[in-house]
Amino acid sequence: MKIFLKFIIILFLSAHAFHGNAQSFLQDSIVSISGLIYSSKTNEAISNATVTIKRSRKGVICDSTGVFHLQIQDQDTLVISALGYEMKEWPVPVILNPDFPPFFRIKLQDISYMLKEVDIYALGTWDEFKDEFVKAKVKEKNPINKDIGKQLAPYNTKKPDPVPAQYRPKVDKKMGVVDAIFRPTDFLHNKLSKKEKTKKKISKIIKSESKNKKISAKYNAEIVSNATGLEGDELVAFMEFCGKKIHVTENSSDYDVMKQILDLYKEYTKAKE
Repeated sequence: MKIFLKFIIILFLSAHAFHGNAQSFLQDSIVSISGLIYSSKTNEAISNATVTIKRSRKGVICDSTGVFHLQIQDQDTLVISALGYEMKEWPVPVILNPDFPPFFRIKLQDISYMLKEVDIYALGTWDEFKDEFVKAKVKEKNPINKDIGKQLAPYNTKKPDPVPAQYRPKVDKKMGVVDAIFRPTDFLHNKLSKKEKTKKKISKIIKSESKNKKISAKYNAEIVSNATGLEGDELVAFMEFCGKKIHVTENSSDYDVMKQILDLYKEYTKAKE
């Protein structure tokens, strides 16, 4: 019995000593290393790269300068990854002096992403683009948005004012009895102020000129000549023939104006026969 107890005590002491030596061995095998992750293409540091130990899947993230600090064991392999770069497995070299490990420089290869081919087409003139954009219809799935769109329509469709701000009258419309009752100050200012009357006249002239410019851009001698081939006196005679028959406004489309010109030209040639 005594021999058996001595054997148990010796076994316990041996196991304790072995455990202590194993712990000491494991602690001695852990090495603290540092390194820099950089691009092979630009040689610049890669910030926020991930450095992971393949064995334990534990790791760290590089700082803004691309530097990392990590505790490893002998013969560990690091897995390094970063957005825009190929993932790399990097076996840690043999470290002769664990107390003074070298500072490692590890480079990553840049990834070139292949994008799908894109066809680019000309949109034509600005007016053609606006015309196509206005004609484009987008189906609104949300009925609430549709209702809001209807309510805001009067504000979204307001045309820009060609009259500069300094020439705009305070009230650009005729004022009647209702305005005299509910807006007496504006009514009197509108009727008695010479400055306001002058602004009204100037505003009217500018709007008229702006309107005429838009109409003349859609209907003029050059456009008619290109459409019919007429020149000189014949061109003048045809445009006199068109006279009040052709209806062109600032909102008329180029297609509508051209159709009127060609229809009237047919009528004009028949009248001459």
